[in-house]
Amino acid sequence: MTKRLIAALALLLCLASPATADVVRTVSTEYYEVEGIKPAAIVLSIRRDSPANEGSKKYSANTRTDIRTTYDIEQVGDKCRIRNVVVHLHLTYLYPKLKHSVDFETRKWWMKLSRQLEIHERIHGDISTKAAYKISDTLQNLPPGDCYNFKGTVKVKARKIMEQMKQDQRDYDALTQHGLKQERNRGQYP
Repeated sequence: MTKRLIAALALLLCLASPATADVVRTVSTEYYEVEGIKPAAIVLSIRRDSPANEGSKKYSANTRTDIRTTYDIEQVGDKCRIRNVVVHLHLTYLYPKLKHSVDFETRKWWMKLSRQLEIHERIHGDISTKAAYKISDTLQNLPPGDCYNFKGTVKVKARKIMEQMKQDQRDYDALTQHGLKQERNRGQYP
């Protein structure tokens, strides 16, 4: 190959490479089986078999959020600044799944319930995603500071955003009664 062709191919490869993302978001979905062929029996099975619990309370569905942040701290003179911030967000949605076939009316009821659960949990995911981007933006825009306290400052900033995210999740659940009154959500979240 000629040098020009090699240079052109190298340039194309560089241009085709995706830009480094500041938030890397991954999603997985898990299911737990529920018994019953009629709505009442299915609801009882969900209450009994759901692995999503908080103390003595059980929930039909759940969104687990795992946020991890990586970055470098660069010293310039007597100041430090943050570089190469990447926030890794992993969402795991958990939903019930019917173990048995059901009749047409029960299937309609199940499909409606499943949609409501999915809408509710996706908004939890949106709240988490909003927090991940806020962490990324906050850390990337953090002005240089005293190297002695800089890492602590970074941790405090990220922790405050995480605490606000957890409060937003609780507020959303209170507003919608954990999805039972999903119609109360009028676009307030995220």
